[in-house]
Amino acid sequence: MVQQDQAERLRKLSQQQQEETIMASHLPSRSEYHKKKREAAKKKKKKKRKIQNPLIKILAFIFLLLPITIGLIYYYHVLHSEEDPVKDDNHFEQVEFE
Repeated sequence: MVQQDQAERLRKLSQQQQEETIMASHLPSRSEYHKKKREAAKKKKKKKRKIQNPLIKILAFIFLLLPITIGLIYYYHVLHSEEDPVKDDNHFEQVEFE
């Protein structure tokens, strides 16, 4: 009876090992698993970049427009100002020398 119990335990162990090998054979290979994992990580990263990029693009656009607007303001107000500031003013009399 003791021998039969040992044989039954051994049979159960061998069956468990066979079931584990069968389950392991249905698993994907390591390279396939890691490839899927990398693809999933890339999809997540792309989504995060899309959220962050608009703010960076807007700030870069403003940073590039700032010197252009300052240059245009300087050009129109300082360089295109009237040569004779008293010409249109009624408080001063214009004097010309011959």
